[in-house]
Amino acid sequence: MSNKIVVPVVLVLVATLGAFFAVNSQLTSLQSSPAQSQSLGTVSIQFASAGLDAASQGQGNGQGQGHATTGTITNVVVRFTKVEIHAANSTGNDGWTTLNVPETIIDFTQSSSVSTIINGASLPAGKYNQIRLFADHVTISMRSGENLIQRTLNIPSGKIEVPIIPGGFDLPQSGTVNVTLTFTFNANELAHNPKNMTPVVKAQVA
Repeated sequence: MSNKIVVPVVLVLVATLGAFFAVNSQLTSLQSSPAQSQSLGTVSIQFASAGLDAASQGQGNGQGQGHATTGTITNVVVRFTKVEIHAANSTGNDGWTTLNVPETIIDFTQSSSVSTIINGASLPAGKYNQIRLFADHVTISMRSGENLIQRTLNIPSGKIEVPIIPGGFDLPQSGTVNVTLTFTFNANELAHNPKNMTPVVKAQVA
C-alpha cells in the first residue's frame, strides 16, 4: 500500500521541479538577451569639405540677375536640422529612420573642416543605401574688391539626398559603421544664383 502512495508523490515532485527549471531557464534567457538590444549596430556620420571647386572660383561676371557677382567666395555656412537614413530592403517612405541630431551650423569653406553630426546612433542590423540631410538656411559671403557681400540661399525642397554607392553598406549586429559625407561647392554657381544652391555630396563608408 505504501509503495503505491510514494510513486505518485515522486512523479508530482519531478514534474514540479521540471516546470520550475524550465521557467527559470526562460527568464534567464530573456534577461541575458533583452529584445531591445538584439540585432542592433551603430552608425556614426561625419561631414567633411572638399572646399570650393578651384576651377569655378573667381568666374563671376557681374551678370547675376542684378546682383554683383564678380568676386571670391569666402564662406559657405549651412544650417542642418535633421538627418534620415534609408533601409535598402524598404520602399517609399517606410524605410526612412530619423536620427536624433541637434541643430548644426557648419562652414564648409575650409577643406580641412570635419564635423561629427551623428555619433553612434543605434540602428537595426541590415543594409542601408541612402542618407537624407535637411537644411533650412544657407549663407554665403563673397568679397568683391573692398566689399563683403552676404547672401542667403535655399536648398531646393530643403533636403539633400545622398546615395551610398555602390549598393549601400551592411550594418552587422553589434558592429559599427562610419560614414563620411564630403561636400563640394561650385563657386560660380554660388556667385551667380541669387536664390538656390545644390552642393555635390559623396558618401564614403569605413
